[in-house]
Amino acid sequence: MTVVLLLAACNNKAENQEKSEAAGSNGTVQNEMAVASPDDEGQTEWIKQTTIMSSKPMVIDFFATWCPPCKQLAPILDEIEKKHKGEVIFRRIDVDQEPEMAMEFHVESIPMLMFVTPKGDYQTIVGLQKPEIIEAKIAELLKRSAQ
Repeated sequence: MTVVLLLAACNNKAENQEKSEAAGSNGTVQNEMAVASPDDEGQTEWIKQTTIMSSKPMVIDFFATWCPPCKQLAPILDEIEKKHKGEVIFRRIDVDQEPEMAMEFHVESIPMLMFVTPKGDYQTIVGLQKPEIIEAKIAELLKRSAQ
């Protein structure tokens, strides 16, 4: 028996179109985890300033308008944002409009979600995610932010 796993993340427009046509509407989740501290090379002054000014944790969605998994993730994030209004700041960054920011955060595949504590440390996950996974990451983010 052969099993084929298609990843629901976009690396570039041409590759994404091929994957999208092959996957149809049933793409699967790619889940990569990265953990960084405020001193890591990818950390920027922008994150530090944004989180320090708010003193709230933040979820950053790196996306592109041409990316099908990004489009699927958007309404999921909208619902989660409504649920966590006042506790978590949500930011969306279009990697085509902000390529320098995407490079600085080493965004190689989209969608990429970054979960940032008020101290500036963060974790990322890549690919289309189920609401339960995002909610679990936000719960973990809130717990880490309270410490």
